[in-house]
Amino acid sequence: MPPLIALRSFESAARHLSFKDAAEELSVTPSAVSHQIHNLETFLGVRLFHRMNRALRLTSVGETYVLKVRMAFDQIEQATRDLAVISGPDVLTLTAPPSLTATWLVPRLRAFREAFPDIDIRVKGTMDDVDYARESVDASIRYGYGDWPGLDVERLSTERMLVLCSPSLLEGASPVRSPADVLKHPLIHSECRLTGWGDWLRAAGIPAGVSGGFRFTHSAHSLRAAADGLGIALENDLMAADYLAEGALVAPFKIDTALPHPAGYYFVCPADNLEIPKVRAARDWLREQFQASDRRLGAI
Repeated sequence: MPPLIALRSFESAARHLSFKDAAEELSVTPSAVSHQIHNLETFLGVRLFHRMNRALRLTSVGETYVLKVRMAFDQIEQATRDLAVISGPDVLTLTAPPSLTATWLVPRLRAFREAFPDIDIRVKGTMDDVDYARESVDASIRYGYGDWPGLDVERLSTERMLVLCSPSLLEGASPVRSPADVLKHPLIHSECRLTGWGDWLRAAGIPAGVSGGFRFTHSAHSLRAAADGLGIALENDLMAADYLAEGALVAPFKIDTALPHPAGYYFVCPADNLEIPKVRAARDWLREQFQASDRRLGAI
């Protein structure tokens, strides 16, 4: 194998047909280029250039050789570009419930970026379970009861349901002051929630059926409707944290639904994925963030 520096000098000189221009391109002296090409010709046992007084011309052997050398350099360049793409920023692909993503996760992603600048994060909002063997997903935040066999499951937060309304509903013609007062207003339902108004009314000892009101697929819409005074929502305190902190929503009273198996949020992934540093980093970071949210809610 001839020296790489000699091949680079030859390719550049053949392209420019000038030792001087090749030297400028390679940041060396013309004599250094001439020396490298002489070494290459000695190594190969052939002449690559016709050297004339003020001109340089490739020999027939040199013309054939430079094409193959240039092709080899092109392959090296492409291989290097491909490697740069592969070894670029690590991408963590995470699925999470859409409302949790919008109201809780997105506002915290700046902190994740600051903590892990070398990890890019891709979030897919979905309530569906993931087939990790077929989908390009590293891990998930899932809502439910933690019953996902064959996967590593860690509880991040236990769901606590709150009755929530606009501060304007605390006064007026039908003020909300006791649990029974919720029936004087439209009830806002989040269809994604495993605990609904029927569960809450039974826990509160109110023998009433549930009908009418507003129904939304996602909690983010229910919270917005409640903040706009459309009715009374029953929602997860974690999802409502920012609304409560800002005073856009209030919890007029708290009723412990006393469910034997409350739902919650879980970090879920195949056990093997926990061997991947970015997945472990995401799990530990999310654990800390959920714990911080729980502490913050306790202070509200």
